Amino acid sequence: MSQMIPVSLYGIDTPMCERFYVELAQLVSESVDDSKYSNALFSIEEDSILQNIEIADKWSNCEIIEWPEEIANEIEMCIRAVNYPEVSILEHLQTIEGVNAVRISQWMHFHSRIFPIYSEGACHTLTKMGLNTPFEPTDMASYGLYVTRLEGLKIHSPYWGLPEIGLPRSRLLQLGLERFS
Repeated sequence: MSQMIPVSLYGIDTPMCERFYVELAQLVSESVDDSKYSNALFSIEEDSILQNIEIADKWSNCEIIEWPEEIANEIEMCIRAVNYPEVSILEHLQTIEGVNAVRISQWMHFHSRIFPIYSEGACHTLTKMGLNTPFEPTDMASYGLYVTRLEGLKIHSPYWGLPEIGLPRSRLLQLGLERFS
């Protein structure tokens, strides 16, 4: 690779990373036909945070919760306040019953299309690539590290490395990492 490696990718197995970019288009090629995901993603409305959460929860088969008003307001304020790639402000949402970093990542992904969905398979592949990326759904800092790693992969990607198939780059990388061996 001709460009400098971002700090978030320091220690990466460079040949493995290069092979990942070469194989990525094939790894995600059938994802363009995922109508459940596409329908959910394109039904998102920018200012309808609670509706977007419901869409994300339906997509991920999570229980749909009628949030009490004070919790709904807290969730909305928190999501509005987040600036990519920072996730620490989301940590206190994990005190809500049934909410962990995976679920929050799904909310953030569908709401913004920028945040990646937290994935055990993707974390495992990143670790195999030399980037220790633990999957700990109860720890927002581990999700923050995952976000940083995927952002590094986006920055480091060669011009041909991220296929243009109509899916958010964070989703392409997440799916590609889950399927890469």
